[in-house]
Amino acid sequence: MFRFRRIVQFAIAAAAIALIAASGPLGAQEKVKIGLAVPNYGPLAAVYVAEELGYYKQFGVQAEITAYRGGAAAQQALAAGEADLIDFFPPGVALAVKKGVKEKIVSAAQVVADGWHLIVLKDSPIKSVKDLAGKKVGITAKGSTVDFFALWAAKKGGGEIQTVPVGAGGLIPALKSKQVDAVSLFSPLSLQLLATGEGRSIVDYGKDIGPSLPDVWVASQAIIDQRPKALEGALRAIFKATRYLKENRAYALKYLKNFTKEADDKVIELEYENAVMGRTTDAVMPPEWLRASMALAEGSGLDLAKIEEIYTDKFAQVKE
Repeated sequence: MFRFRRIVQFAIAAAAIALIAASGPLGAQEKVKIGLAVPNYGPLAAVYVAEELGYYKQFGVQAEITAYRGGAAAQQALAAGEADLIDFFPPGVALAVKKGVKEKIVSAAQVVADGWHLIVLKDSPIKSVKDLAGKKVGITAKGSTVDFFALWAAKKGGGEIQTVPVGAGGLIPALKSKQVDAVSLFSPLSLQLLATGEGRSIVDYGKDIGPSLPDVWVASQAIIDQRPKALEGALRAIFKATRYLKENRAYALKYLKNFTKEADDKVIELEYENAVMGRTTDAVMPPEWLRASMALAEGSGLDLAKIEEIYTDKFAQVKE
């Protein structure tokens, strides 16, 4: 009788452990491949912080993080099935979807382009967007976020510009060597030029455009349809890490310094205030933000998918 009771107790305990393992953090973590557009990019630090602080594991996710050399490369990875979730820009998503890529925007990542600028050298004769007509403006790549921002600036100035793709690493050298007259930049590159006084901003995209969604989270249709809980877990982990960075300034500054390899503490502080503090901690995305972002592509001549084809509100209630 005693032996039978022990067997029953053992069976119950084993069943309980199995149930916990299947439903809680002790269970197998589901892999989510996260592709980032830029390596060592301060605004995306939370993606790695979520790993360091154990948030992915908390939400049942095993994150496989890969940093690419530009949004176009990250987009190609998603199209090839090498990434489940990437950060990109709405017009870029619309272009990809129109070409047949199965993906959708699932959340905002950054609402306003804080830290993004159109910059000239301090001694440049260019004083405003009205002086841009006929000038060469350095961008990372055609169809990139900074490309659309530069075209917006030219349109605002009433003239046409020549955008010159030089890659992220070539933007500042191209400006300093005067291969281009201006550069369309994101942080921390923009902040480096402004902090040293070598550059002068003629357009502050964040202030001049307002909500434009320079960065959104984009998921493959496959993970949206087949593994929505894993996708939700990845988003929640990133949002929670973002909140932690916002609420723990000393930790954030130290982490950013190591992560970005930036030596100038002033630039690190600007990066924190301009970029990290502007990151979202939930998936809420009002339609007007998306419309404003897509409006930046007007006049580009590109064949783009419609808003309803590139966004799903299936994850709109997701938060940290």
